[in-house]
Amino acid sequence: MMRETPFVRYWRITRAELDTAFLHWIPRFFPSLCETQAAAVHDALADGKRLRGCLLCLVNDALGGRREAALPRALAVECIQAASLIHDDFVDRDTERRERPAAWTKYGPRKAVLLGDLMFATALHRMTETGRADGLAVAEVIATMASGAWQEPLEPADVERALLADPERGRGLYPRIIHLKTGALFGTAARLGAISAGGSQRMADLAHEFGVLLGEAYQIADDLADVDGREHSAPEWAVLAPAIVHFCGESELARVDLPKGSTAAPESFLSETLPVLRARMRKAMHARLRLASERAGQFPDSPFGRLLETAPSEIMHLSLGALP
Repeated sequence: MMRETPFVRYWRITRAELDTAFLHWIPRFFPSLCETQAAAVHDALADGKRLRGCLLCLVNDALGGRREAALPRALAVECIQAASLIHDDFVDRDTERRERPAAWTKYGPRKAVLLGDLMFATALHRMTETGRADGLAVAEVIATMASGAWQEPLEPADVERALLADPERGRGLYPRIIHLKTGALFGTAARLGAISAGGSQRMADLAHEFGVLLGEAYQIADDLADVDGREHSAPEWAVLAPAIVHFCGESELARVDLPKGSTAAPESFLSETLPVLRARMRKAMHARLRLASERAGQFPDSPFGRLLETAPSEIMHLSLGALP
């Protein structure tokens, strides 16, 4: 049973408010869609935790903003997140999302990719209409996330090639990917919350730093779950290759470059490298969580500001069950 902490209560109430508000705002975001097409947008947004939208609202509240100003910005952020998942599911050939058929299996690959494109473009369009700062923030994060998807290695050999081409850049691939994939959108959600509240440039930048650190910690924790889930087998070690190189060193990558068709990770890797990888990833995650809380502590003192300080650890519990 979920702990009903003050943050969880805030998230639960705000999530319900966002779900209701989106019913009003989706037709305004997508006025040219017919009923069937609009249903696909609703379906793409359904059942999400709304973490980024709730974070946007909390930053807005912590800076004394009006909730009405935050709601369309929250929808834009959730559209970007949903669109990225539609594309990811197709690229990774994942057939389910939130215990329902993935969009590409339901509408076909072409329609699914176009739906993701539509949601990206519409979020950018509506935020450009909202204000220059909003439009710039959304344009930057969509480009950043696309860059992350392009740079993410699909095979361990991709990491090996990166190391050969530019060793320093290859070793820095993991922190770069977690920033581009996840940190950037959390950071933009927090920035948009500051913008919606009419905060200063300093507060918008501070909010962005806070969100980026939280998002990177979130991605490390998600990757840690992959590490723990693969303790006895190695079906797709490519996704962890950048982390192995970054935290353990280049020589360890050879241990997980398995022969084709192999499913068992080498015993030497399991016994020697995995414990080191886990420990160093946990350390990196907790360091980012501490820094995120420090950034939140620089917001004006208020009940919402204090909630913001607890948000990093609370979001980890909420999303991943417990801090690994």
